[in-house]
Amino acid sequence: MLPRFCLVFIASHATLSAKTSAIAGLLLLMATTVTWGQCSPGSIICETFGAGPKGALPQGQTNFSYRAIACPNDGEYNVMDTVSARCHGEAWLYVAEDHTPGDVRGNMFVVNASYQPSEFYSQRASGLCPGVTYEFSLWVLNINKVMEPGPCDEFRLRNPIIAMRVEQADGTLIREVVQPAVPRTTTPTWVQLSMQFVIQNNTNDVVVKLINQGLGGCGNDLAIDDIGFRPVHPQLTIQFTGSSATETTVCADTRLALSVGAAAGYPNPAYLWQQSIDNENWTTAPGSGQATYTINPVLVGRTYYRLRNAQPINADAVGRSQCSTESNVLIVNGRPDASFSLGDDILLCEGETETISVPGSLPSGTTFVWSDRSTNRQLSINSPGMYWLETDLNGCMYRDSVEVVSQNCHIDDVYIPDAFSPNNDLVNDQLVVRHAGTFTSYSFRVYDRWGNVLFSTRQAGQYWDGTYKNQQCLTGVYAWTIDYRVVDQLNQEKQYTRSGQVMLVR
Repeated sequence: MLPRFCLVFIASHATLSAKTSAIAGLLLLMATTVTWGQCSPGSIICETFGAGPKGALPQGQTNFSYRAIACPNDGEYNVMDTVSARCHGEAWLYVAEDHTPGDVRGNMFVVNASYQPSEFYSQRASGLCPGVTYEFSLWVLNINKVMEPGPCDEFRLRNPIIAMRVEQADGTLIREVVQPAVPRTTTPTWVQLSMQFVIQNNTNDVVVKLINQGLGGCGNDLAIDDIGFRPVHPQLTIQFTGSSATETTVCADTRLALSVGAAAGYPNPAYLWQQSIDNENWTTAPGSGQATYTINPVLVGRTYYRLRNAQPINADAVGRSQCSTESNVLIVNGRPDASFSLGDDILLCEGETETISVPGSLPSGTTFVWSDRSTNRQLSINSPGMYWLETDLNGCMYRDSVEVVSQNCHIDDVYIPDAFSPNNDLVNDQLVVRHAGTFTSYSFRVYDRWGNVLFSTRQAGQYWDGTYKNQQCLTGVYAWTIDYRVVDQLNQEKQYTRSGQVMLVR
């Protein structure tokens, strides 16, 4: 939700007051009427006054009177796309368009200021970020073309002098800037006025005021357009580690490091790395939060990355553009590889041979090689060890391994490893009981060093995952017992009891 800002324009001339009041009114409606015109990038408020017939501003936005006429009088305003040169004895410039060049029927806020200096507009702004610098700006055009003073203005040209004031909600002054008088020119000349201020740490609500300190009556008539309100953050850049490129192409399923570049943004900040597939919709990158970020793995296709960082006081709001600075965007093109899986590790009975095959789903153009450097589609295995298959797709490598363990496959024997590592890497994550036949009865238990039962099951195929009451057990040695019945080759049922120890490794 965009914050609402309190802007106060104090105009001594009716033209400025009305103009400013209209601006304020439209600022309040900015959530539904914003067009981006020529406001600075990142503007929270960007009031351009739209295009075409506009009508009066909402009640309460200004204390000036709306008059739908080409030449408003003192204390009156209009929102229109041109200013007539025939107004008030041809005292005004002819203004053919608003501040935005080529903005067809684009409107500006034209005000004939009141006689005495006065507060022009006031609006409260809530939900700002403490410690952040904000900039308030607008474009002003002095529409008076009479260049010589006369008795009407007491022989002193009356030009707009605008004070920009920011207060806390209780009226405490944060900052005030009195801008130089907006000069008269022989042709329409827009002048930008701006000020910056920092939200105090003890408040996130402010009142922004504009005040015209010049006298009205004769002169001090003006137009206002393109009002902007935006945070001003320090510059932040990111880069590929060791490279100045903004785009790179690498193989998918590899690692790629990103880091803060020459511009570090806020000091001692909170970090938030973001990624996107369309450079518009951004999500938090997995595992982000530091000044460096490793993409692991690189995704197939094009992915965009950027970084936000914020002052510690705004750490909880680092994802908000108001509260954090935003870096440049880096593009990572992930070239696909030929990923695959050889399946689970293999238990090989003594004296037997196992065959593993190249997966049939590899993309066209993929080359491959086995761990023995052969390029056949099958690999025969008759001894324990680690075997792997490596693929190459257009220079992108992918490898998967399988461990072959030899075992005694006698029908009365079971195989229980002496170590396992429940670290969720899908390799040896459970204490598996292997048996070549079928149990007719089964009981398996795991104990800690004090004899407490940590795991118990009567179902073959239900294995211990290294936890007790949903808590991970520590690295160490654990005892186990197994009682089981099997039918031997003579079709006789026999009971066996085995015990041993296993090392849990994390």
